[in-house]
Amino acid sequence: MKPFVPRHLKEWFFSENVSTHERARIPLILPFLLAFTAGLLGKQEKWFIAPYFASGITLCLSFFFLNRSTKNFSCKKASAIVALFTLGLFYPGKEPAKPGNIVHYIEEGKTVSLQGRLFTPPRVLEDRTFYFLDVESISTKTDTRNVSGKVRIAVYKRHKLLQSGEIIRFEKIRLKFPRNFKNPGRFDYRSFLKAKNIDLIGNVSQPETIVRLGHFDLPLFPGNEGKLLQAMVFGIKDPLPLNLKEAYLKTGLAHLMAVSGLHIGFVAGAFYFLLLPMLFYLLYRFKPDSARAGHSRKWAALFCLIPVLLYMVVVGAKVSSLRSGIMISAFLIAILINRKNSLFNAFLLAAFFILLWKPESLIDPGFQLSFLAVAGILWVINLLYELGKNPLSKLGEPPWHQNVPGKEPDSVDSSQSLRSKMKRFFLSSALISVTVTLATLPVLLFHFNRISLLGLFLNLFLVPLAAILIPGVLMVTCMGMVSQSLAFLPAMPLFYLTKLFLIIPEFAASIPYSSLYLATPPPVWVLLYYAVLVSGGYALLKTIQKKEIPFVFKSGWITATTLVLAMLIWPRVFHLQQNKLVINVLDIGQGESIFMEFPNGKTLLMDGGGFYKNSLDVGKVVIAPFLWKKGIDHIDYVVATHSDNDHIRGLDSVLELFPVKTFLTFGENIAGYRLKRLYKKAKEKQAELVSFNTNEPYEIGEATLTKLHPSPTGEPVIEGNRRVGNDLSLVARLKYKNFSMLFTGDIGEKVEEKLVKTYPELQVNVLKGPHHGSRFSNSDSFIRATKPEAVVFSSGYLNRMKHPHLETLNRYKKAGTRIYRTDLNGAVQIISNGQTYSVRTHDTL
Repeated sequence: MKPFVPRHLKEWFFSENVSTHERARIPLILPFLLAFTAGLLGKQEKWFIAPYFASGITLCLSFFFLNRSTKNFSCKKASAIVALFTLGLFYPGKEPAKPGNIVHYIEEGKTVSLQGRLFTPPRVLEDRTFYFLDVESISTKTDTRNVSGKVRIAVYKRHKLLQSGEIIRFEKIRLKFPRNFKNPGRFDYRSFLKAKNIDLIGNVSQPETIVRLGHFDLPLFPGNEGKLLQAMVFGIKDPLPLNLKEAYLKTGLAHLMAVSGLHIGFVAGAFYFLLLPMLFYLLYRFKPDSARAGHSRKWAALFCLIPVLLYMVVVGAKVSSLRSGIMISAFLIAILINRKNSLFNAFLLAAFFILLWKPESLIDPGFQLSFLAVAGILWVINLLYELGKNPLSKLGEPPWHQNVPGKEPDSVDSSQSLRSKMKRFFLSSALISVTVTLATLPVLLFHFNRISLLGLFLNLFLVPLAAILIPGVLMVTCMGMVSQSLAFLPAMPLFYLTKLFLIIPEFAASIPYSSLYLATPPPVWVLLYYAVLVSGGYALLKTIQKKEIPFVFKSGWITATTLVLAMLIWPRVFHLQQNKLVINVLDIGQGESIFMEFPNGKTLLMDGGGFYKNSLDVGKVVIAPFLWKKGIDHIDYVVATHSDNDHIRGLDSVLELFPVKTFLTFGENIAGYRLKRLYKKAKEKQAELVSFNTNEPYEIGEATLTKLHPSPTGEPVIEGNRRVGNDLSLVARLKYKNFSMLFTGDIGEKVEEKLVKTYPELQVNVLKGPHHGSRFSNSDSFIRATKPEAVVFSSGYLNRMKHPHLETLNRYKKAGTRIYRTDLNGAVQIISNGQTYSVRTHDTL
């Protein structure tokens, strides 16, 4: 008896039901690229939903498309799939540092001198300048040796800029290996620098031997207009003001400042349509038969390769420019050799080439955004081809925009009105904008947790203008190299056009809710989202073609769509909840931030960390991604232990990015300038200010948080003081059934002695080590009184204070206490059911 298979599933899955035309629509490279990608995914340390799930699904898809693309399933092709999967699985990644590389000759944190050549322009920020040095030699106190490798050097003080290509010697540099913040969901900074071939990072506090050699400029376009054009045309974004960068991010226009396929497409398109009529005229004048045969298109394609390749060289070997360069070159070559062009095959060929060149690109957000955007556009073009009513038109593949609903393709002729052309152009642009937005939404959510609500509309207006601006600036710049006077006249309209790209994004960014930060939905959401998107596209196609859609399909699609929206709106509900007390001592460098999740679902953030001179926004860059990855979109309670910047600076961004229900305060008697400012901001953000009183347990479900110090009867801190000092730090005991933990801020030995005398029963299971492990805290008497089974220190890697101090560590070792420290163990997670507890670290992140 044959198994029952629903008719619609049978038509989709079994290749004997696939028409010849449908097989032709499946690119030949697709199954083999998927097999190689499956192999690369198989060796990734990160896993999606479950170990090897992504690899297995991708491998199944490769066999599925192979089956649908061929009439007879070939064992040779199946063997090729297996071979490519194996190749990807064992494909070598980035090679280890070669002998002679600088990484073999440094001791982290020690001062050395370097000499080498700057291989890129400097990256200039508000408080520092980054230089990228191709190292030639290294000098220590004992010797000098020739080495190789690349180092990123930060210079914090003002100085005269150096220029790319200069041979420079940097004195007194402290070098170290790039390091991640070891928190779940963190940005992989080490891999980011590794992809740029950066071996080490260092800093110079007293710049020497620095001479002014100038920097890149566009003399025809001064001011912010010139800086914006540097970003849009050449990808040099660093000179841009921060408010302009933020405006482009909020409005979803940041892709205009990253040289990508869009830009190279602009260049290729502009030169092609500029050269085509000129070449046709010349051929028709001197070789009319050649012009009638369509050879002008071939010559235009050939000459277009030159600016495309030159532009790729100018902007460098970026994944986005390389991908688009390969695609456009393949398209132009197809015109030259009279072959029917296949955009999908050119697109997949670009992906194959890049993954062979840099397999780590597979998990790079830029790679994912680029390829999903193009894949989405090509998929929609494929759907539009299916709308063609003339079967013969499919053989010649007419321009895709002729199939945009709104006018019959047969009615399009040379007498088409300007109004009709504009309508079709607008519909095409809108369709591309919607497609790119939908195709890239999961990547934006999972990597950046931010979406723009205005980007869809602004792109409709500004992208066509950018298609004029970018090629125009390139041509004017080339003219300016010959004669500035000659280039001045055509530069003027481009200069005023650039003003629109300054005014419109900044105005749009000032509109409330122009962009939203969203928590990360659970991983399964990605599968559901793309399933809904693809099935919805095909359902829309069948509806337009007036074909029947089964009721089961409609019901399933509506259910899946509802689930996708629910996961997006209430992400934490769908994340696996432990129903336990979870305390996360985050790795935020030399500072402190602790996030607690209570069994009843409530959350509390104690402190927000902070870097020296706010050189890194810890709240935005470290804490927020950690919370978003857990599906958290609001915080129930926030408390600041005291006013040191390494404890509270990050809370400013936290208040900006997350709704906070309750902010626990010390009351009016103890609130210095910084805390008063923070309390004021919390109130403006609609948080309720609640006084956290000493010895009055604050109940959060079954758990209680009790403030032990400072006492409200102590010496007041007047508003004029800038800070609430270390000895006024909040000390609080958390108790959940039989589990307890003590939080101590930055208190010193004096306060420790006071606590020991005031609270005879001070014993806890876990202690958060006072003052990051300072030897002037963590006294023997305090350790004896608290009797912790485990102690956690929040400290920065190779920090200048040498926290936690060796003397402090020896005290705890002598007491038999287990020691955890964020600089070595990463985020330390304490999980308790109220009776027992476990400690989880993230050393390997």
